[in-house]
Amino acid sequence: MRRTKSALVNSSLQFSLLAALALPSLAAHADPLPCQGRLASISGKIMTNSMAGGESLGILQGTVDGWNKLKCGINGKPRFNDDGSFAGFTHSLVCDDTVISENRIDTIHSQVISNSRFDGVPSFRSCGIPGMDLTYGAFREISEPQSGRGIFSPTGGGRLVIDGVVNCAGAVDMKFTGEVCLVR
Repeated sequence: MRRTKSALVNSSLQFSLLAALALPSLAAHADPLPCQGRLASISGKIMTNSMAGGESLGILQGTVDGWNKLKCGINGKPRFNDDGSFAGFTHSLVCDDTVISENRIDTIHSQVISNSRFDGVPSFRSCGIPGMDLTYGAFREISEPQSGRGIFSPTGGGRLVIDGVVNCAGAVDMKFTGEVCLVR
């Protein structure tokens, strides 16, 4: 029973993804949030695995301003529009750095919440495994930080371009470049 329910959730998510692919690109519909700090370059790689319900879990390794190295955990959750169509993912990151807070009592691990959506039409194909709705292929996402903590601006800001591939084992490998808003 549990296996059937999981297959239904994954099939439903894949249907939503396929429906979203039939629509024009969603990447141009929103302007990035204004930066309430300083825009800094960021680049790196993300390695995740697909999980039940369309979620993903993995790690991000990146460089901010060409020198500040970060290692972060990343969790992706699917987002849906009011009409039930697929809207993209909300990615939550918590990093391994430590920032001393203003009152010097607490330390903060930098955190970012970012909304991502496909840019263009991903090239997904069926893995061809009978009874399983698995796909593989390449995609591009636009990700816009909505809020932050630690070194990242609490008000979000910036924009990242993410190029990725997913394989039939559910592994997702991505590279990203862009800008993110820092506190200072």
